[in-house]
Amino acid sequence: MSVSQYVATSKSRELCIKAFEDYISWCKNCKFCREAIRSAEPFGYTRGICPFKDYTSGYTTIVGASGKMLIARGLLYETIKPTPAMAEDVYLCTTCGACKQWCGALVDTVGVIEALRADLVKAGVAPLNIHREFAERIKKYYNPYAEPPEKRFTWVPPELKLPKKADVVYFVGCTSALRLPEIAESTVKLLDAAKVNFTIMPEEICCGSVMFRTGMREIGEDMAKRAIQMIEDTGASTVVFSCPGCYKTFVKDYQAILGEPLDYELKHISQYLLEIDELQFTKRVNARVTYHDPCHLGRHLEIFEPPREFIGQIPGLQLVEMERTKMGAFCCGAGGGVRGAFPGVSLDIAKERVREASATGGTMLASACPFCKINFRDAINELDATMQMYDVVELALKSVKGG
Repeated sequence: MSVSQYVATSKSRELCIKAFEDYISWCKNCKFCREAIRSAEPFGYTRGICPFKDYTSGYTTIVGASGKMLIARGLLYETIKPTPAMAEDVYLCTTCGACKQWCGALVDTVGVIEALRADLVKAGVAPLNIHREFAERIKKYYNPYAEPPEKRFTWVPPELKLPKKADVVYFVGCTSALRLPEIAESTVKLLDAAKVNFTIMPEEICCGSVMFRTGMREIGEDMAKRAIQMIEDTGASTVVFSCPGCYKTFVKDYQAILGEPLDYELKHISQYLLEIDELQFTKRVNARVTYHDPCHLGRHLEIFEPPREFIGQIPGLQLVEMERTKMGAFCCGAGGGVRGAFPGVSLDIAKERVREASATGGTMLASACPFCKINFRDAINELDATMQMYDVVELALKSVKGG
């Protein structure tokens, strides 16, 4: 093979993965992103890291990030050509970030995979059909569920009177607003109980997260510019989120687009409400609960303690931890477009986590993400498990007077 085949061409310089060339070269295909070997007496053991290890073909291009790094390297140096089969393998990934956490070479695996998807979209072999459908729905309805925009806030309690401008804006997100209104309603009731000067935006649109995750960056950037302007028009100094996907998109993707921090503070609802003295937890919730760290909130943004502290304020509620937590938490299986494109695989991953949650002896499984709630709820039903699934704001509202 000639040296010229290892020199980036003018065409390869146009690729999104070109920005990650150093990272791609760092990957030595050690496969620690696939499974890690830990020392333990007397023999040690091997443990799966990638959630796709046991629920797919197990091919190198699917399990762990090393195979996707090989694909990226091949495209960058034009030794392979993009194909639909390649795209399907690249989309079999929730972008949970476990591979990044375990990478000894410190490769930004999630960044490479998302850039790789964007390049496959440019090449015309992606996105997958369901992701293309999501894009069309977002462009037409400003949400991926094809729901009419006027349906977005039908869950708002009629007694709640919200100003047009406020110090705090609650960015609800599509999934809470249109599929899990109990999360949105619990959040606004908690903010109201805490006497927060807040509002929501009746014209709120999709944050664009699913577009960034699936490689359709232009649509994501269009949503970002619209959302940023909407929030600026409210005059808010703080934006709170109950959806980690929206939160991470604002923190990471939006600021990358602007090239500078946003002009307002960004917080997950569990972080924000911990700072509010007026919010009083008075009713006992006598139960054992285990908490699942959402990937976008946990590994991506390193927010682990606030949801646990939030749960800890509820009298009578005992927190019991699963075997895999925080940076080592197992994925729910819903992210990165996987639930839409590969529902069977997504559900199998969720069922593994529910089994782990059940092993704690807890009667409740809590998370702080609407996608986690949907996937775990389906897994609980599929397994006929006795656990109940809640978002942390729903649990909190059970303990607040009037909730």
